[in-house]
Amino acid sequence: MDQNTMKALRYYAPGKYGLDDVPVPQIINPTDAIARVTLSTLCTSDVHMVHGHIPSVTESLKGNPRIVGHEFCAEIVAVGEEVKNFKVGERVHAKPGVECHECMMCKLGMPTFCAQGGVFGTSLHDGCQAEYIRIPLADDTLIKIPEGLGEEDVLLLGDMMATAWFGVKNAELNPGQTVAVIGVGPVGQCACILASQVFGARVIAIDAIASRLDAALQAGVAEIGLNVTTDDVAGKIAAATGGLGADATIDTAGTQESMNTAFAATRVNGIVSTVSLFSQAISVPMQLIVFKNLTIKMGIQKCDGLDEMMELIKTGKIDTKYLLTHRAPLNDIMKGYEVFGNHQDGCIKWVVTPYER
Repeated sequence: MDQNTMKALRYYAPGKYGLDDVPVPQIINPTDAIARVTLSTLCTSDVHMVHGHIPSVTESLKGNPRIVGHEFCAEIVAVGEEVKNFKVGERVHAKPGVECHECMMCKLGMPTFCAQGGVFGTSLHDGCQAEYIRIPLADDTLIKIPEGLGEEDVLLLGDMMATAWFGVKNAELNPGQTVAVIGVGPVGQCACILASQVFGARVIAIDAIASRLDAALQAGVAEIGLNVTTDDVAGKIAAATGGLGADATIDTAGTQESMNTAFAATRVNGIVSTVSLFSQAISVPMQLIVFKNLTIKMGIQKCDGLDEMMELIKTGKIDTKYLLTHRAPLNDIMKGYEVFGNHQDGCIKWVVTPYER
């Protein structure tokens, strides 16, 4: 590294965030790696966070601004003396958070709640919307980009695809079943990809933004697109399923309206799977859920399925590159938050390239 400072997007307080000059990170522990960020993206959770909708992150700041971001590809520029599996110059991407594989949560298969870890850019570790990033516990956190694959092939694997995998697996789909995906932003599109291309389900995509529905239909990952602003969603799903309703519904929107749609559109004895963050409390129609015998599954993704999905990417079975609709250098990241955060210009995913000096 030939510089002492770098540009990074930092979160100060609800609604207060911006591009700053900060010190380039250094190795602190012998299990650390330092990497030059070559691609990163904006995530909906980043938008929620910088506007104060994830209180635990805001409370953890304690006056110390945090570098935002957890989806990235990078080139390793330094490794600690105890890093065994990676070396300088290798291309890598990463899980969204640090994993120790030793604490109780990791042993229970819930590394997202690792005692030493946590998601990059949230509570313990600075994130990737910067020129460089420190990766603690690098051997367990980083993943090599295989030969023959580009950064864009794997950029969404650790978070968007892993979150969708969690939601689709919870839906317990069998080939030929019908699944309604409510909210086809980045995670919802990935759920459509997995449900249709991997699990053989018939996908009905639901959103209020026509360009998102068009993207899913044009990519061939949804058979039907329904717009909540103009369509009788539950009625059309019933009509498309012989009056039964969807076998399962995957919600990625996390609103009162989206969950009402999920409960109404899912058949008796079906599954409602949600991977949403729910920035506001919602009311739940318990009597309807009981009378329809619905099963509800929810939670934070567990970073599983990564090996299976990497193989599917290698074989071309799944392809998420059509989701990378916008691209600009780190210099323009504030514009990215405006466009991506407000669903402008057909933006599904905003890709951040290195800072241009």
